Amino acid sequence: MRSLHLINREDRDRVRRFILLNEARLAREEEALALMSARLERGCLMEAGEFPDNVVTLHSQVRMRDADSGRTYVTTVSLPRDGEVGSGASLLRAYAKIALLGACVGDDIVWRSAGRLRRARIEQILFQPESSTRRETPRLRGTPSVVQLASRMELRLE
Repeated sequence: MRSLHLINREDRDRVRRFILLNEARLAREEEALALMSARLERGCLMEAGEFPDNVVTLHSQVRMRDADSGRTYVTTVSLPRDGEVGSGASLLRAYAKIALLGACVGDDIVWRSAGRLRRARIEQILFQPESSTRRETPRLRGTPSVVQLASRMELRLE
């Protein structure tokens, strides 16, 4: 029995490239997970029925304008399906969407995608699940809610 592995140079180089690509992808995924966790820990919790219409939540449909191209697009804030969780691409897409949680209309969002910083402004929340079930509660005029105060926090996710 031989203890020496015979590997041709071309195969070795291909496998090395494969490893390097996956190491970089895993590092980006790890960074995205850490940023998502930090965002959740910094957030101020409120009951769904108390959310104002201008705050992004899961399953909100949001119209945004890309700061670089000026292009307008609509995205729905969602998590990957259970079967997609193992896919690195779906995790990084989820991170970009989760960066929107708690943001308000008019906020600028910054996130990293494909190795570069992306910037967009929230122009409109087209749909927010909580607004259809929200109970109106009287609030003193001019007194900001916890969400309004929290939304003034820096939304830079680098």
